[in-house]
Amino acid sequence: MDHYILISSTKEYKINLKIINFISNTIENIIGIKINPKELSPQKAFEWKIVTPEINKNLVGLIKNFLIKENIDFNVISSNKGRKKKLLLADMDSTIIKEESLDELAKLIGLEKEVSRITEEAMNGKIDFKEALIKRVSMLKNQPVGILNDLKNNININIGAKELIKTMNFNGAKTVLVSGGFTFLTEYLKIILNFSFAHANTLQISKSNNGLEVLTGKVELPILDKKAKLQILKQYAKKLDLNLEETICVGDGANDIEMIRNAGLGVSYNGKDILDKTANLIFKHTNLKGLLYAQGYTDKEIVS
Repeated sequence: MDHYILISSTKEYKINLKIINFISNTIENIIGIKINPKELSPQKAFEWKIVTPEINKNLVGLIKNFLIKENIDFNVISSNKGRKKKLLLADMDSTIIKEESLDELAKLIGLEKEVSRITEEAMNGKIDFKEALIKRVSMLKNQPVGILNDLKNNININIGAKELIKTMNFNGAKTVLVSGGFTFLTEYLKIILNFSFAHANTLQISKSNNGLEVLTGKVELPILDKKAKLQILKQYAKKLDLNLEETICVGDGANDIEMIRNAGLGVSYNGKDILDKTANLIFKHTNLKGLLYAQGYTDKEIVS
């Protein structure tokens, strides 16, 4: 079994020689072997490869404690096979984009507080996702369809998303955007980011008495939730003749738990506590390029 100690921080050039030497010396002192770090990104991401049946818990604890105040992400990746994954599933809201799309729609009609409170409870797993979605969408009843285009024009794509999708596509992987959000936005992002596939919920639309298209306040069934995300992961793995070890999933909330628990690499990206407990990797100080560093890609191999 190969184990990789990965440290990363892309917000600042945080990783200096003192930090690198501490980790290298700690590894040598604990396991008795000198292991040189591999630079994945100058001052932003480094890894150490340790070949051993199990990773030493004392070693992990010492490094984690050392880095705890440094705003540097520390993760351990274990791999039996090639590290570069062949299938990526990515959540949309607060993962590929900065915003929560339903909250942003609510902001456009003056209902931000009511909707964002329900969103927060759902993301933390305090209320059922389907129940939360139905409640929030009902508040959009009779709103003009034009607010969907207004939202598309105002979203922000998270740093590293373009490079993540481009690099995985270039290396032959399939990339899937899978969201409890809505198709009007996932289809737009699929095109501009070049995802292989996209799946989401669909907002119902009808014509008002004056002939204008409006939202009905309902979602077409079945609703795409955490169980559906897992099902989509398994369907693509089967279709592509992959085992789940060859997959990587990323998200930020309770709705992503099942796909992240079952992926070869499950990543919590600025995630809620409930997801952090499930994920293999946790990124709080690293942008979405961290998913590439976790697979062993260096800056020279990343397609921008």
